[in-house]
Amino acid sequence: MQTRTVHPFPARMAPELALTSLASLPTNSIVLDPMAGSGTVLRQALSLGHNAIGFDMDPLAVLMSRVWTSQFDADAARVELESVLQEAGTVDLRRVRLPWQDEETKAFIGYWFGHPQRLALTRLAAVFDRRRRSIRSQSRRMALDVLQIALSRIIVTKEQCASLARDTSHSRPHRVVLTSSYDVVEGFKRSSAQLFARLVANQAVNHEQGQVAVALGDARAIDLDDGSVDAIMTSPPYLNAIDYMRGHRLSLVWLGHSISELRSIRSSTIGAERSYDAQCSIADSIAAAMCDLDRLDPKHCKMVIRYAGDLERMMHQANRVLRRGGTATYVLGNSCLKEIFIRNSEGVARAGIHAGLTLAKVAERDLPAASRYLPVTQTGSLSKRMRTETILTFVRE
Repeated sequence: MQTRTVHPFPARMAPELALTSLASLPTNSIVLDPMAGSGTVLRQALSLGHNAIGFDMDPLAVLMSRVWTSQFDADAARVELESVLQEAGTVDLRRVRLPWQDEETKAFIGYWFGHPQRLALTRLAAVFDRRRRSIRSQSRRMALDVLQIALSRIIVTKEQCASLARDTSHSRPHRVVLTSSYDVVEGFKRSSAQLFARLVANQAVNHEQGQVAVALGDARAIDLDDGSVDAIMTSPPYLNAIDYMRGHRLSLVWLGHSISELRSIRSSTIGAERSYDAQCSIADSIAAAMCDLDRLDPKHCKMVIRYAGDLERMMHQANRVLRRGGTATYVLGNSCLKEIFIRNSEGVARAGIHAGLTLAKVAERDLPAASRYLPVTQTGSLSKRMRTETILTFVRE
């Protein structure tokens, strides 16, 4: 069993669910998580001796999954840390320009970060940028990934640290101070030491390692060959749920990404609060299984239909890449839209069957209070339904 993960991440899949689902697979099976998030499924697949493939649209999720599932060389990481700190101390802020930080991104940074913290973060970001473009050694690139996650850990946090906000790790950041005395360099050093120790501990309890590949990718357009994976396990975003990018962008603006780029990703993810005008009878049918569409206003009705269309494409891709006899497991919570209960699991079930998969098993479990995806403010039967998650298992016959 793994130790704690490497980076804060809201609504992480319970590790025991991944273990239970993957334990019966033959050793060296190929396991896919097309919405990898923090990498729980990938980590557990590797610990069981499988090979793992992960995709995610969130660059920070890809980075943390890669760090959590790759071999870690503590000595190389310590050398890289000292070198980064030394180089950062020589950065001339009068000359440095971070190419992705356009005027909009600078304005965003100016709102969320105090002046001393901006200076220190700019120096570190400049060093990271140079090394991302120049380092070729695999061990050094891995060390650089680890250090970028170490920096992100002092930005995406529950309490106020390197930014002027708190609750960035819960995807609902709000600025709580106008100035800060937080020491970015010292915080980065502490975070790096903690992360190094955690990665060493992870390797100590996970002896069997398969192969892993983690990359940016979309579950609605998976870049894999037909019939190329033995099992899929994932936890899809659900309608109107946690907005990961809202918090993660505070870190990503220091790791090579502009606000416009992140806005584009945020607006196109599965479960995003958006609507569309196109009509699709299949999406309409899937949406109708999720809720009473007549109770929603036209805008929110279109939002549910758009999500249903996303589920249709997601499940068709799952059916395409899964080998015959392979299994696909989806863990979903439910959600609420304007006090209307949304049965996300019914949408996935309907989309999977339409894609050609056989729904073999449906299970439900209560969510531990500390692990609930959304705060429950309703009372009565709706409140009870929001406290559970559903596990769907499909088979490709």
